This record gives sequence, C-alpha cells and structure tokens, in this order.
Amino acid sequence: MKRVKLGKGGEFDLIRRLVGNDDGADIALGPGDDAAVLRDGWVVTTDLSVEDVHFRRKWLNDEEIGWRAGAVALSDLAAMAATPVAVLVSMAVPRPAGGDRALDPEAVQRGVRAAAFSVGATVVGGDLTRSPGPLVIDVVALGRTAWPVQRDGAEDGDDVWVTGPLGASAAAVAIWESGGEPGPELRAAYAHPEPRVSAACGLVEQEVVDALIDLSDGLAGDAGHLAAASGVAIVLDEEAIPVAEAVVSAFGLERARDLALHGGEDYELCFVTDPGVVDVSYFEKKYGLRLAKVGTVEGLAVGGEPAVRIRRADGTVEELQRGGFDHWGPS
Repeated sequence: MKRVKLGKGGEFDLIRRLVGNDDGADIALGPGDDAAVLRDGWVVTTDLSVEDVHFRRKWLNDEEIGWRAGAVALSDLAAMAATPVAVLVSMAVPRPAGGDRALDPEAVQRGVRAAAFSVGATVVGGDLTRSPGPLVIDVVALGRTAWPVQRDGAEDGDDVWVTGPLGASAAAVAIWESGGEPGPELRAAYAHPEPRVSAACGLVEQEVVDALIDLSDGLAGDAGHLAAASGVAIVLDEEAIPVAEAVVSAFGLERARDLALHGGEDYELCFVTDPGVVDVSYFEKKYGLRLAKVGTVEGLAVGGEPAVRIRRADGTVEELQRGGFDHWGPS
C-alpha cells in the first residue's frame, strides 16, 4: 500500500501517529492524500463538519449547513480527479437549548443531497443520533477513477496553477467574527462552495496535471502539502495570486493577499503541470473558471527540506513560515 508524505504542523504530526503502519492488499493508496484509493478504482474520503469549529448556525441556514458539509467532502474527490458516485451522511443532532433555533435535520439532509446531486452523486445512507453538544455532520464520499491524481507528482521546473479567485470564504468568516455581515459574494463563497469535479477530470482528460490538491487549508498550507508529498520546494509569486475583488474592497490588498494565502476554505484546485501545456482560454471557456499561474517548482530548499517560498512584489524571495489552518496549531 502506497502512502503519501504529510506536511508540517501539529495536526499532521498527530495524524502520522494515529494512522500507524497498517497495510492492506486491496488498497492502492492509503493515508496522506485527499482520499484513499482502492485497487478496483474506488476512491473514498470522509469529512467532519462540527458546529462552532467549521461553521456557526447563526451564519447559515440549515440547508446551507448541509450543502457545505457535503461539498467539502466531495471536494476531496475532485482533488483526486475522481467522479463522485455515492455519499453517506451521519448526523449527531442537538436538542434545542436556550434561545437557539430548533435544527431541522431534514433541511440539513436536503442540503447534502443537493451538493451530491450537483456532481452526479446519490445519498445512499448514513446514521442519525442525538448530540449532547453541538451539531456534528460526517460525510463519506465515494467516487471512481482510472487515473487518481496524487499530491506527489511535482517536479523541478513545473508550473503551479490555481482555479478561481481566492480569499473570499476566509474574508466572510473574518467579517462575521468582527460582528459584521459579509456581502453576497463573500457569503456565497463560504456558504455554497462548489466541488471542482468537472474541472479536475478535464485536466486529467487533457493530460496536463501531474499533482493536484483542493484548497481547503489556504494556498500556503496546501502548496506545502504538495511540496512535502513531492519532496520539492515551491515558490509562489505574490503578485500572481488571484485574490477575489470583493476581498480587496473589504480589506485592502495586503490583508486580502494574507487571507488568500492562509485563510483556507476556498475549495478551488491547485495543480502542478509541465510548463507551457495549459490552454487557459480553452479551460476558462469550457469550465467557466479563471486560471492563474501562481508559482513554480524549484528543486529542494536549502538543507534538502521541502518548503514553500514566496516571491514578493520587490523581487525578494523568502520562506513562508506560516501555512494554513491547523486544528492542533497554536491557539
């Protein structure tokens, strides 16, 4: 069973200890990537959404909570360029308490089902229980592919690309946490992420992708995962990062770039490919997604350690000391 090397951080240190060294004859790819791959082409992933960790009920209605929980799990299939087939949904539902509004599990399920349907998948089961605390949703997504794209295919000289503008979801959270209300574009980026399944499968069909990940932890963090898995250094170009215009309007360019780099939960694609092979106009016309080349793969960092560096607007290059969101990082 193949494993993919995980990047730095307290969360990933814990994952390394948790997964152990178990093996399985029918497993082609085990821990370390966005999903596990079985020998017959099945791709399997699971994703937890916990109230007050991943979302707050005062920010979203119940159907939006369900959509978001389903979409982020299905985004892991997009990260492997797998076609979604089925989804299982488990919910631990709290009783109403104090001034909280009553949660409607049927509305949550409708949201998950709508996200699954949007990429051709079907909800086939799950589990339901009461929770003494917050709402917890666990979504297992299953897909199939003959050519699962992994994180470990980046090589020296490759280009690094992303789909879509970045930073809008993190900007929405920042505004909510400061007591404000985000505008429609920022709110939609958080409440209604779209798994980029078609775009990922299209990259494979065009044979232009060597390594792939979805942007859940922020560009800096997820580029770090690609670097760690491939054993390379990645240099991001600060001025090339496609920051959402609504984020710049709300926060200014410097803060907007920080949110695009470190905020996370964009659920766009970040992929690595040979130089000069991406047909930007064709891709944008077919999938309606803006592409941006945001960096290059440039061998190993000093000392042989994988790393992510950034080329600033003045031409200086420095190593990024901060990645993306880490559940076990400093509070």
